[in-house]
Amino acid sequence: MVAGVHVVVDGAGPPVVLYGGLGGNWFDWDDVAALLADSCLVIRIDRPGYGLSPASSTPPTARGEAERIVAVLDALGCTAPAVVVGHSLGGIYAEAFARLFPQRTGGVMLLDATITLRPHRVIPTRWRVATGRWVARASSRLGLQRLLGPTVRAVLNQSTPPGGITYETRQWVARIYREPAYLESSVVENASYPALAEEIAALRAAVTMPVPILVAAAHTGHRTPWGWEWVRRQRQFAERLGAAFRVVQPARHHAMIDQPGQVAALIRELAS
Repeated sequence: MVAGVHVVVDGAGPPVVLYGGLGGNWFDWDDVAALLADSCLVIRIDRPGYGLSPASSTPPTARGEAERIVAVLDALGCTAPAVVVGHSLGGIYAEAFARLFPQRTGGVMLLDATITLRPHRVIPTRWRVATGRWVARASSRLGLQRLLGPTVRAVLNQSTPPGGITYETRQWVARIYREPAYLESSVVENASYPALAEEIAALRAAVTMPVPILVAAAHTGHRTPWGWEWVRRQRQFAERLGAAFRVVQPARHHAMIDQPGQVAALIRELAS
């Protein structure tokens, strides 16, 4: 444990922080970390309740996660500016880190990130979180999570590493996705999304982005209306942020699993 959360560190060199999306775990980045470790200090952080990190009793905030990244870097003795990669919902935290701690940031990569240009909130967050906790705990008590957890993961995350899913990863999935704390943490973070979107929108209005930023969209390569619309929206997102734009393909949403080589190359580009 580092700064109260599970952290995996590989390699040496300029620091690179890999921050997963909703329900993301350190092993989702295994192949990317292996490719970067020869030239970078690769830091993978499991947010509370994910991976091997203990759960938290409070919902996440963008500022809180940005401060968590700083705490981990401080605990590891990293003083050089870090490239922070945020996947999906983790993009909010990566961007918040850069805006709040620009002197600690070498660059930001938003990998198939959640688009947060028009945040809105109808139901109060505390109601959403309370309902989510009730549903998660009921599912665990009924045994549904233990029975279906790994299956739900297989449905929601169909990405496959170039070398196939390892036995070790399958064992971690079977263990972690059956943990009650994992389900509850995922549901709470999802319930907190509107508040997180409003928080990052307020930061954008108040603080400029003084560091290089790259938006990378995942595309399967199939010519579907939804696929091209997603790329169009990601490109628009990049333009609004003043970011460079790339497409990783063929890849599903978890592009770091499908195309670790392409993702690692983009990270190296920022790190250099």
